[in-house]
Amino acid sequence: MNCGQKNTAQKKKFFFIVTMVKKSFVILFPRVMNFLFIRFQLNDKFFKGSSPSSTKEAILNFSTNIVKFDQIPSSKEKELYLRLTQTFREKLKSNRHKPELFYDNLIKSSILETSKILKKPNPVSDIFKIDEINNLITNIYFASQYKQVHKLKELYQDFKKLEIADEIVYKEFIISFVRDDIETAKTIYEDMRNNGVLPTMSSLIALLKVTMNTSAADYYVREIKDLGLQFFTKNQFHVLLNYYISRKDVQGVQTLWQEMVNNPKIEFKPNSYSYVRYIGFLCKNNLLDKAIETLYTMENEGIQPFQREFLDSVIHSLAMNDRPQVAWRFLSSYRKKVLGLPNIYSNYYTLILEAFIRQNNFNAVKKVFIDMELTGVTPDNKAKEILASIQKFRDRFKEGEAIGYGLVPVFNADGKQ
Repeated sequence: MNCGQKNTAQKKKFFFIVTMVKKSFVILFPRVMNFLFIRFQLNDKFFKGSSPSSTKEAILNFSTNIVKFDQIPSSKEKELYLRLTQTFREKLKSNRHKPELFYDNLIKSSILETSKILKKPNPVSDIFKIDEINNLITNIYFASQYKQVHKLKELYQDFKKLEIADEIVYKEFIISFVRDDIETAKTIYEDMRNNGVLPTMSSLIALLKVTMNTSAADYYVREIKDLGLQFFTKNQFHVLLNYYISRKDVQGVQTLWQEMVNNPKIEFKPNSYSYVRYIGFLCKNNLLDKAIETLYTMENEGIQPFQREFLDSVIHSLAMNDRPQVAWRFLSSYRKKVLGLPNIYSNYYTLILEAFIRQNNFNAVKKVFIDMELTGVTPDNKAKEILASIQKFRDRFKEGEAIGYGLVPVFNADGKQ
């Protein structure tokens, strides 16, 4: 069989498949059929790029016949069919009441993704107006950089006129508007979903970040879960972590943390900010054993917390929950690594002293006072009261040590100071 006959046979086979698909779908989705068989013009454009003298098979060889799937003649066609219609078939199962435009755009997205296997010239590039889309993205970038909100709104209207539902363009608009016009960004997201375009993590995280303290944030998190999206950057992880912390969701926080630590596909590790937020949350929810375990993990990885939040949420909580030994241990380590006036730590030392007093651990109290003296931390009034209150236990100190601080009153033989 010569090349011309081969191409003719392929065309006949293709036209037969197209006919079967059209008969199967035209009743359910006439607008989709119009796109697939008229506007898209598959039968002309895909074969037009093939060279008449070529001895290779046509580049595209597929079937979208869902109703008579068993008639697909080859494994290659079946594989390509599955790739082409995967999103459409999955969504059709759970979205039977969606508007037809929803399914229309699902099929468009599938075809656009599948078309990447085609060699140039690629007819899909013209059909999906790739050049216009690229120019639009460039204009969005410049308008966003110069904070031209009015220009961005004009560009969005131009995008709608193209009648091309492109996820990347929607994402660029959302990220651009979310800085200055949150409501417009939310509206664009709804447009994207109503048009059958599946969002990426970037769009949802951008919206979640600016709606953290509203009910809209709960909606975006549900979207992430329902779509099975996975965070892949440290920023995305931190936004989700802050969301679950803001909702006081212990299970959500711990599940997210374990996913980050144990998922081999996650290429980043928690940093100082991650640890401080996570450990602080554990402390506030009285999960002290887990908090202490994570503190040692953080230290073993060589990460030093440099945020003041570490003192307020971790050291403070450990001391107040009668874990003064651990609090003192990590306060000393923190103090050695961070530059700052010694007296900013006075309050935290006092909390640790109070915790040791509650445990009747006067030997530890003595050591904490010595630590304060050596590091130049001036005891505050509460610390002075603590030291004064243990005069009756002066025998637990070496003679002159407590007096040497200048804080314990010295009495004469007549009982006067």
